[in-house]
Amino acid sequence: MSIRVVITATIRPEDRDAFEKAYLEVTENVRGTPGHIRDALLRDTSDTTRYSLIAEWESEEVFRAWADDPEHMRQSAAMYPYWADSFRRGIYEVRATLESYDTDRAVTAAE
Repeated sequence: MSIRVVITATIRPEDRDAFEKAYLEVTENVRGTPGHIRDALLRDTSDTTRYSLIAEWESEEVFRAWADDPEHMRQSAAMYPYWADSFRRGIYEVRATLESYDTDRAVTAAE
C-alpha cells in the first residue's frame, strides 16, 4: 500500500524563489530512487510563506530505508538552508483515492 509523506514548512518571504528552485534540484536528485513514485510542492494561497511537500512512496518501509540512508541527506541538502521556524513531517497511509478523470473507477478504496 502506498504512502504519502507530507512535510510542512515556513519559508522566509525573501527565500521563496530560491527555495522553489532548490526543491526542483532535490526532485531531480531523488528521481529514480527505488520506491519513490512522485512529489508535489504546494504553496498556501493565503500565506505564501507556508509550503507543503507531498511525496508518494510505494511503502513506509521503503521510504524509511531511504530516509535513514545518508544519501537522503545529500539528495535533499539544497532545501535545508531555507527552512525557517517550522518544519513538520507526517507519514500517511493511502486509504482511498479519487480520480476525477476516470469515471469508471472514480473512487478506489485501499485494500
